[in-house]
Amino acid sequence: MPRLLQTLKLRLGLTRLTAPERALALYQDGVRLAESGSHKRAVERFSEAIRLSPNTGKLFHHRGASFAEIGGFDAAVFDYDTAVRLTPAYPDTYLDRGNARHAMGEPDKAIKDYSETIRLRPDWAEAYANRAVIYAETGEDEASRADAGRAIALGVDEARLREMLDAAVEEREAGPA
Repeated sequence: MPRLLQTLKLRLGLTRLTAPERALALYQDGVRLAESGSHKRAVERFSEAIRLSPNTGKLFHHRGASFAEIGGFDAAVFDYDTAVRLTPAYPDTYLDRGNARHAMGEPDKAIKDYSETIRLRPDWAEAYANRAVIYAETGEDEASRADAGRAIALGVDEARLREMLDAAVEEREAGPA
């Protein structure tokens, strides 16, 4: 179905729904768009859903993820901050905010986010792996080894993690560009 026709169908269908139903439909459309790689359009859908349901942390989390995918890390962190205020026990938001902060060159803040992810979900291998990489980048080799070992024990691909850790150490030893 052509995109314009699909958008019109969605908009016409939404007029018959209550505000919560419209927000849910927009959220679902945003998720579909994000999964297909259309992150700018997903941001639009999530934004519309947020206007209808401004106290739903999941909407801010998903919009933040789409912002991050298009390089809008400041906007992503803003949305993740809002999501954390609305749903402070959702570990995914801390992990994703840590990833955005890492991309922004804020290792201390990223480590705090990964640590909170681990506090909320101690079996999440990806959080240990991500924190291990930052520790390697910042020269905290003992902490990096400990987190890498935990990540591997929890099922992270050891070869891929070793590549990431080696690259982090190489970058650190090469110094500023």
